[in-house]
Amino acid sequence: MTRWWRWTLALLLCGTGALVMGPGPAASAAPQASAGVGTVVADLGTVWAEPTPGLSSASRPGFSRDGKYFAYLVPASGGCDVRVYDVARRAQVSLSNNHVACDDGLLRWAAATDTLQWQVDATAGDVTAYVWDADPGRVSVLALDAHVFATSGISSDGRYLAFTGRSESHPAPSVDDPRSAGYVYDRTTGISVPLSKPDVHVQFVSWSPKGDNFAADAGGHKRGDLMFGGCFGTGTSCRVFDDIYTESQVRWSRDGTALLSSPGSTGGTRVYDFTTSTLTLVNDRVGFVDFAYFVGSSPSRLLLEQGSRAVVWDRTTGTTITVYDNYTVYPSPDGRYLIFRGSGQNTWRYLDLSDPGDGSSPTAGSAATFLGGDGAWNRTGSAFLGLGPTTVSPQGFICPSSFRQWSPASNTVSLFGPPGTARCYRMPNAPGPSSSATGRFALVDTTTANGSEGQEFVVDLRRHVLIGPIDGYDAVFAPAGSNLLAVHQSIVTGSSHLLLVDPTPAPDVDDKPRWSAATPANGVKVEAAVGAEVHVQLGASDLQSTPVNLYFRWRDSAGMPIKSAPKGWSCERRRLAAGATVADCTFAPPHDHTAVRFLDVWAVNHDTGAQSDTRAYRVATRT
Repeated sequence: MTRWWRWTLALLLCGTGALVMGPGPAASAAPQASAGVGTVVADLGTVWAEPTPGLSSASRPGFSRDGKYFAYLVPASGGCDVRVYDVARRAQVSLSNNHVACDDGLLRWAAATDTLQWQVDATAGDVTAYVWDADPGRVSVLALDAHVFATSGISSDGRYLAFTGRSESHPAPSVDDPRSAGYVYDRTTGISVPLSKPDVHVQFVSWSPKGDNFAADAGGHKRGDLMFGGCFGTGTSCRVFDDIYTESQVRWSRDGTALLSSPGSTGGTRVYDFTTSTLTLVNDRVGFVDFAYFVGSSPSRLLLEQGSRAVVWDRTTGTTITVYDNYTVYPSPDGRYLIFRGSGQNTWRYLDLSDPGDGSSPTAGSAATFLGGDGAWNRTGSAFLGLGPTTVSPQGFICPSSFRQWSPASNTVSLFGPPGTARCYRMPNAPGPSSSATGRFALVDTTTANGSEGQEFVVDLRRHVLIGPIDGYDAVFAPAGSNLLAVHQSIVTGSSHLLLVDPTPAPDVDDKPRWSAATPANGVKVEAAVGAEVHVQLGASDLQSTPVNLYFRWRDSAGMPIKSAPKGWSCERRRLAAGATVADCTFAPPHDHTAVRFLDVWAVNHDTGAQSDTRAYRVATRT
């Protein structure tokens, strides 16, 4: 169903068009793979899929960090074969020693290079660790100087492998349980080194997203023992700190030079800086913190939750900025903007954290309003996606009936219409990136009012349209390099049909309507006293000269949708040349005038459904 027909209940100011059905495929034509959206660029056939409900195989291991390769498992001879697809060459990569157990958790991409690591069962409980490096394009075996029991992770540059095992040439200290001794193998030296100290068991947790820094737990003798501290280091060794708990999870800064640890017995979140080898107790600087995480690409700026508020703290300058709503604060990927709830119903505010250059405070604004519940930024930070105001179904399910996009560059909120009769929007619970690397595309879910029969759509953030629904599940975008989307289609339990899809329309024309110069800017107040009148001209056109129509949506003072316009509001529509549309509107409030109303106006390309940004106006009687 096209977007045009989904909007038949809107207040249309211009005429409708016709839906033309093209000829169907020839009866003898072989069916082509389709995901319901875009163009299939690779049909990877039947692949192994996690049979447990709620778990996904789409992102494990999936795309490499730069999006150039896609790794997956194919059922074969009582196990699975590791496959790697070269996205640029549109070809399979030749691999050796790639027959493994069907467990996608045993395959890992390095975080910052095209290196894939997996393990193959060997004899007597050992495994053999392999890696494939895109450069030089071959498979290598790792840690030949040790018995490997299980691999734990490969460093971001692919140089180091963490594993549990044993080594006759470099035995682990006696504090280690025989099956829980942690090692790090250095591919440059060819040597496996134990992590534990003579009197402290060290258990690897994770590598940094960049560089060769790592975090580990310290204490106890084996996995599951109570750990009393942390061990932070680089390469093959680390320094033990008492009363630090990572709880097997580490919050890294994006550049990998700092991490956050959980409170110890003395309480308080701590920051470890690898560049200075220092540990800082956040509580000593800003007071008690419930939770903390890094904001943007800088390791210096943190967002801290403190009871009923959130605080942005720069640990290098000591400056703090308070945001009053810690449960719904969304930092942009670059750390420049914070989106958070405003004081009014269904209203949100933004905070611009960029340096204004004159030493003044960061800029706060309120134009990012009339969002509702959950939200998320796209990958580039060029748009924030949020759900609209909600209703509650008779069954008690919360139902957001619209979907919004805030663009910080223009400070406008664009409105996506109802997803269909009695359907609700949901933010996707994606197993991987839910927006494309370029920032143009994103994902959104829709369900029935009772939360069942879910459908997933691609959101075109440039053209402001929904594409789909997607014929498949667990859709995941490539993290970099392209807009490719991996989509699984059900076959039987334990397997699926895997497609790589480019959601870009073909042809990809600039069909987004433009506002006329006479159209008031977003946020303008339209006011008139009783007995007076004010005139507003709203107009839009399309570069392709296709018909453009205008849609109105009214909201009450609380931001909730309302059917009627305020008393004294009227419009006369006119179709201009090349499909352009103008609405000449007049507001002349009577003595029994209506309360304040908000008007959302957007233009829609009749032929393609592409939408303009949405402009919002406050319409009120001047007293």
